[in-house]
Amino acid sequence: MRAWPLVRFRLRDDDVPIALIFVVLAAFACVTPVKNDTWTHLRMGHEMWQTGSLLVTEKFSYTSFGNPLNNHWWLTQLAFFTVYSLGGSFALTIFAGLCALAATIGAWRLMRGPWEARVALLGWLALASTPGWGIRPQVVSLAFIALMAHLIARDRLAWLPLVCVVWANTHALVIIGIAMAGALVMESLIWSPDRLRRTVIIAMLCAAAPVLTPAGVGYWREVFTTVAVSRALSIEEYRMPLDAAALPFWGGVVALVGLVAVRWKAMSDLPRPERGLIVAALIMAVAGVTAARNASIFAVVAAPALSWLLPPAWDRVKPRLRSASPAGYGIVALAAMLAAIWVWQQWQSDRIAREWQPLSSGAIAAVRACPDPMFNQFGDGAYLMWVLPQRRVFVDGRIEAYSRDLLQQSRAADVFGVYDEPFQKYGINCAVVATDSPMFERLTRDSRFDMAYSDPSRSVFTIRSRGETR
Repeated sequence: MRAWPLVRFRLRDDDVPIALIFVVLAAFACVTPVKNDTWTHLRMGHEMWQTGSLLVTEKFSYTSFGNPLNNHWWLTQLAFFTVYSLGGSFALTIFAGLCALAATIGAWRLMRGPWEARVALLGWLALASTPGWGIRPQVVSLAFIALMAHLIARDRLAWLPLVCVVWANTHALVIIGIAMAGALVMESLIWSPDRLRRTVIIAMLCAAAPVLTPAGVGYWREVFTTVAVSRALSIEEYRMPLDAAALPFWGGVVALVGLVAVRWKAMSDLPRPERGLIVAALIMAVAGVTAARNASIFAVVAAPALSWLLPPAWDRVKPRLRSASPAGYGIVALAAMLAAIWVWQQWQSDRIAREWQPLSSGAIAAVRACPDPMFNQFGDGAYLMWVLPQRRVFVDGRIEAYSRDLLQQSRAADVFGVYDEPFQKYGINCAVVATDSPMFERLTRDSRFDMAYSDPSRSVFTIRSRGETR
């Protein structure tokens, strides 16, 4: 019988710093953080598994129950719930982390040039993209962006519309995929007019992909409405990125725009796919400037684009092709071992436990016992949907599921403690609020309510029986 050859792990000197960066990124992937909408997608995935049908109407709140729902994440929801059912929170974390890590690896494989520049760009990519990692559909979109970039780089454009069809049923950020196809049209208009007809057809097919979703022709109307309402409510991830974590993003934008300006004439010498992806990176820079949630998306395409725009003199740096020394292998092995220990410690820590149980057992028991209708703050609705599936919530993080008026009332209650209008309209009998919120202060003084439970994180208030006084 023919023996299978042994697969050997071999490193060159130049590979050691790269391997170390990926060890760190793999460790971060293993602790990908929970987000508010993690619970929403798990709950909706569970509902679809139970019913065997797509979820296209609102079922989890009493304020919008029965209304049509543009569920453009249904594939991700089914995937999330399946993985969670098979392996729990750790398996779902690894799944989301692998999606983000695959995007980083995909961007790395598209880079070219001297290893010093590529290592620097890989480090920048890690800093710019990891703040956007989370257990949410956006990490799946990161992987789709890398896939689209590889198909464009290999001139396999016929696959782009099919990818967009699958993507549109996974996350509304398929609009980025359509923008990437549109960037190819722009490239053809400027540099490759002989390819214009083909790229226009591809872009049109990509733009039509969302029609093949449960929302059909109403897909974009609902998505754009959701974005407009999110901006009106000043939701943080829809604001311009201006915090310290956004500094790598702004550095990348400045570098990309500056290199395009300096190297504009030389871009005609680049391969056609690379020019198209550089235009796509510029489009994503605009998207990132307008909304913080898009900064990590920009980084996945901008990192290879920056490597293509570097001056030719950089290519004169000779790579070191000799095999890594035993010390190099030892450093990588030690880093991997330390990373594994760190991941294990993180999963044993209270931090991750709190992420996966943001409300204490006592608070959940108090909510379970309190009478309907229940008021909950915007950030708690998704977890309550998941942990108490028999209770309908007041509101949760799904902007598309609720009217603008209701969301504005919810924000007024959460931020300013102004709850009189929604409490009267919906006949609220129970409220679960953050203990350090204006709502807590006002409800403590409200003679209509008693505090049924309180801990440093959450408090539960229930309405008094008629005739009772405090």
